[in-house]
Amino acid sequence: MNRYILLLFFTTGTLPVFAQRVSIDEALQLAQNGNLEFKVNDAEIKKSRAAVGTAAAVPNTGVFAENEDLQAGNSKGILKIGVSQSVAWPGVYKARRIYLKEQAKYYELNRAAIDAQLKKEVRMAYYQLWYLQNRSGLYQQMDSIYKSLLQAATLRYNKGEAAGIEKIAADVRFKELQAQQQEIINERILQQQQLMLLLNTQQSVLPLNSPLQKITLEAGDTVTAHPLLALQQQQLNIAASGIMVQKNENRPELSGRFFSQALYGIREPYSGFSVSVGIPLFNAGANRQKINVAKADLELQQKKGELQEQRISSQKKQAQTAIAQADAMVQYYESNGLKQAGEIIKAAVLGYKGGELSFMELTQYLNQATDMQKSYLDALNKYNQAVIQYLYFINL
Repeated sequence: MNRYILLLFFTTGTLPVFAQRVSIDEALQLAQNGNLEFKVNDAEIKKSRAAVGTAAAVPNTGVFAENEDLQAGNSKGILKIGVSQSVAWPGVYKARRIYLKEQAKYYELNRAAIDAQLKKEVRMAYYQLWYLQNRSGLYQQMDSIYKSLLQAATLRYNKGEAAGIEKIAADVRFKELQAQQQEIINERILQQQQLMLLLNTQQSVLPLNSPLQKITLEAGDTVTAHPLLALQQQQLNIAASGIMVQKNENRPELSGRFFSQALYGIREPYSGFSVSVGIPLFNAGANRQKINVAKADLELQQKKGELQEQRISSQKKQAQTAIAQADAMVQYYESNGLKQAGEIIKAAVLGYKGGELSFMELTQYLNQATDMQKSYLDALNKYNQAVIQYLYFINL
């Protein structure tokens, strides 16, 4: 089959465009290669890794010039030039580094969460578009039937074999189908735009030109840890490392000074140094509160983790229930309903053209058969969308 087809959208002012037909696996691969979420994540990882290098940052080194011990009648005093430097407690730098590394790891783990979400969204958009494509095909089939019936009704009316009501009814139904077909086309355009956005492509993309397929769940499909749970666990790690940062920042600050008169050219210069320790006497209460805030954040992340795990477990079970319900309807239509619908359409059209059925009777049979075909597509689409949700929650 030619991979490129001429797709005509019958909307006012819309020109024909070429669309590439791809399988679901190809669509997923295109998304993996082009979606901008991954590029944003790459930038976040690069930024967070660079931030780790700032953990050892110390305050600026001070340069000072002093003139001490000025006395009346002696303007020289004691001239000093020196440097000063303050540093945090050594444990602060280690704690900061661990904290920044944990943050960087969060963005690295986030890639798996982005991948899982993207797979779900691509599958949903792809199968919804495939469903609409089949709905459109069903309307085209009925459109063809009613076009033929309209011609037959017009011919019978012109020959005086039938009342004008049949021609009017056939014409109304034909135009109604055209309107419904146009509505489906508009939905397909919107869904196609969504798929193109996810794939990050300007090339129009469509599903395979074939009947909508049922997503099969393999017997070996097992539940694996969801990336969102790993992300939440990493939030716990970040919060725990944040506590260590606050504890170490509550330690004394160290500072030192070195000076010399030699730079002034004095014959017998003085040199010296001083070391001091800054003790957080007046901020002790505030610093303890900072530690309490960090501990509260750890507890908050623990609760969020429990809630996240509960939600994923519940939503996975809901998806399993939805799969079972939709699958029962799909099996019914595939085993009986579709075959009966096709037979009803064929027999009803032949009966009408042969004069055995009135137009009203024909319409009733056609509507019954069409409703069965639409219901099958609806059930199959509902089943596929439920399976997509389930695949997301088992991280496949």
